[in-house]
Amino acid sequence: MIGFLELACSIRRRLDGNGEIVRRRTSTNDVAKIVSKDLKRQAGGAKLADEEFISLESVMAEFRLSNNTLKRMMHHMSDDMDRGLEGGLSKSTIAMLPSFVPEMPDGSERGKFVAMDLGGTNLRVMIMEIEPGEEMRCKQFNTRMPNWAQHGTGQQLFDFIAKALADFLIEKGVDQDGLPVGFTFSYPCDQTSLRSATLLRWTKGVTATGCVGRDVVQMLEEAIKRDGRINVEIMALINDTVGTMVAAAYQNKGQQCDVGVIIGTGTNASYMEHTKNIHYGVAKATEPYPYKQMIIDTEWGGFGDRGEADYIFTEYDRIIDRRSDHPGVNSLDKLIAGMCMGELVRLVLEKLTRHKVLFDGMGSETLFTIGTFPTKYISEILHDDCGSYQHTRQIMGELGIDDYTFSDMLLFREVCVVVSRRAANLAAASIACVLNRVKRPKMIIGIDGSTYKYHPFFEHWVNEKIRELVDPGLDFKIVQTGDGSGRGAALITAIIWRLKKRKQIEEQNALNRRLSIENEEREKKERKSEEKEAIGEEREENRWFDDKVDVIAAIGQAVVDDPVIVAAHEVEEVQGNEEREVENVNGSREESKEKEEEEEENSSPNRKAKLDPEPLIQQIPYPKTLKNENGVHNRSNNSTSASSLSESDHENDGSAINIE
Repeated sequence: MIGFLELACSIRRRLDGNGEIVRRRTSTNDVAKIVSKDLKRQAGGAKLADEEFISLESVMAEFRLSNNTLKRMMHHMSDDMDRGLEGGLSKSTIAMLPSFVPEMPDGSERGKFVAMDLGGTNLRVMIMEIEPGEEMRCKQFNTRMPNWAQHGTGQQLFDFIAKALADFLIEKGVDQDGLPVGFTFSYPCDQTSLRSATLLRWTKGVTATGCVGRDVVQMLEEAIKRDGRINVEIMALINDTVGTMVAAAYQNKGQQCDVGVIIGTGTNASYMEHTKNIHYGVAKATEPYPYKQMIIDTEWGGFGDRGEADYIFTEYDRIIDRRSDHPGVNSLDKLIAGMCMGELVRLVLEKLTRHKVLFDGMGSETLFTIGTFPTKYISEILHDDCGSYQHTRQIMGELGIDDYTFSDMLLFREVCVVVSRRAANLAAASIACVLNRVKRPKMIIGIDGSTYKYHPFFEHWVNEKIRELVDPGLDFKIVQTGDGSGRGAALITAIIWRLKKRKQIEEQNALNRRLSIENEEREKKERKSEEKEAIGEEREENRWFDDKVDVIAAIGQAVVDDPVIVAAHEVEEVQGNEEREVENVNGSREESKEKEEEEEENSSPNRKAKLDPEPLIQQIPYPKTLKNENGVHNRSNNSTSASSLSESDHENDGSAINIE
């Protein structure tokens, strides 16, 4: 295409003015005046370099980036992201800011929430009603930020925001309902909690004074208090890229969204990172963060601010940076986003015109004036149907270009293609860099932003280039998200509200468990105490029983060892022996008597009967003992002494038996 255009331009320069080409001639003096006026408008003296000769091919070649160059950029960007996680902006141009949003919507969110979206030149206030399984219902109010608010003092800016919020809530009759508010604030902030973030710098043309270095939520709450008409609770400060990521997940019925991207007035991305890797952000947190993951707001627009990506910058990029409100800041933003894309095209058209590659060197004051080529022109020109080029003709007329050829229109269009395609390739390389970090087999990318939406080829170019750059084995799907900054803010507020309620329930459950455990411990102690008392009583009883047994055993031993009892046993034994001897004697006597009687009967029948005496032996009773109070064994008064004899002595053949 470019070769064809160069050929067309060469042929046109060789044609004479015989009616084949109709052109309004401009004098040399007129051109000099136009150039002089344009140079006066070039801030900081930034201007295009003079060259003896340029070609269309040489200009367009500056915007072509090979895949090797893009992969080199991805490598540097990934290193910067690692350093950003480690030390923030002190170590990297990519801040890697914590969002303190721990999870995606799970479909259970419900309620009424307020979302505010401050980005670029517009302010939106929305009331979102969320019900599970239903589309969100939205009432919203849009207003353009006046210049005095954007470029005045910080108090003026936030008073304007608070007034717009109060007016809308009063109109809808919910000003005293205490609704939770999510505030989408699309500017780089050092966030230390969901409700606390310090503004690092303004972007997108805002220059309100007295804001950088201050807490954004605090400034908003102070403005609401000064207004004094509404009762709301600021639940979270939200970056629009984080909101886009959350909105994409909700839009896909609760599926995981891995990367959220904004390509609009500015550009940025967010993704879910492991908390253990977020050293700087978590270390600076003002509240404990108990979750395993967190959405990171990369702020990749700052990549290249320290010269680490000079190889992707052209002379046109450097001119735009020097002329910008914030030179040396947000370098990648200026290469990709829509805020500078139109001006970049204008600079290229200016150079081609000055070197007579375009319009035969006959430009216009409008074309040579800074800021006269808005980015929307690119989308309109590329939306043209081939052949008619209606939008292209109209825009060239607005730029004051009256004399042009068909080849001029083709070249005009080609510049828009080359510049915007480079932006798409850089955006694709940045997205691929993040995908290679996430490394899930199938990933979802949610993208929002006017440049991405309204440029007719941007989506296709981005998708195509990501597939060339992403690591092998990784697959992805791009989801175009609508109103991520608005719906996303409401959804994040709903998530935080749900987590807050869940935390309250968990804390109550924990309290109940603690009380239950304490009751169990108390009951256990009481049972142990009762068991100890029972064991003590049982031990006392056992001790008493043991004592009794010991006493009985001692008594038994004492009885066994008592000399009186021993003597009594000896007496009994003697008595037993004597009784046996007596029985033996008596038995012998009876036998002798029987024999004598037999003999007498046989010899003397008249013999005198023989007396059969029976000796009486007094029995000695077993001595009884009693223990007195002193434990001394005393014999009973009823006991008879073991040494006493019976008073009646029995005679047996003139002999007596004495028992001692």
